[in-house]
Amino acid sequence: MKSISVLYKLNMSLSPKVLLSSVSRQKCIANLIELPTIFLTKKVAKKHAAVLVPLCEENGEVCLLYTLRSSNLSSHSGQVSFPGGKMDKDETEIDTALRETEEEIGVPSEDIEIWSKMCQVDGRSSKIIITPVVGLIRDFDMNKLEPSEDEVAEIFTVPMKVFCNKNNHGCYMYNNFIIPVYTGGKHTIWGITGIITHLFLQSFLPEDVYKPNFTRQEYKLSELMPAKL
Repeated sequence: MKSISVLYKLNMSLSPKVLLSSVSRQKCIANLIELPTIFLTKKVAKKHAAVLVPLCEENGEVCLLYTLRSSNLSSHSGQVSFPGGKMDKDETEIDTALRETEEEIGVPSEDIEIWSKMCQVDGRSSKIIITPVVGLIRDFDMNKLEPSEDEVAEIFTVPMKVFCNKNNHGCYMYNNFIIPVYTGGKHTIWGITGIITHLFLQSFLPEDVYKPNFTRQEYKLSELMPAKL
């Protein structure tokens, strides 16, 4: 009986009615504003990029949307990422996130409700500073998405309940820094995308339902890298 009660409470806490309410939105934005900047290296970044952290509702659940990068790309091919890319001249971070999202998965800017920018993180090469931008895709329909053939091999979503399950948590150690790893979805989420995901979830989900335990399982790089590189 107790387990049923806990499961019911979890489902209620993660329902779209609760998580996508104006109260939850404002609380999330307040938490995002207070996040510290995350840099894993001391090198000075020369270029700026932005990604969209896309919230959506699918099958009655609140999810995050990800892309699997095409194996034809010259860098980070076959890896999981958020829609995004390098900033063009005179663009803001939000402009870039919206433009890249439309180019990569076919969602126009008018269909995205921007919540807030997140703290900056450095990219995999340490030569790029990435600014994540949180946004909600209104009236989400996976069948209406149009992935770019040149950049995106697949689009997939991960429900909040998957992120809250500690059995889906792991880590990769990089210079004594814990890089979050999330399993349980269609593809493993880790690296910079894993860091951004964790920072967002900490700001978005109630503390009593999102209690990560990344050190429960440590992964080797060879276990995380995609087969096709």
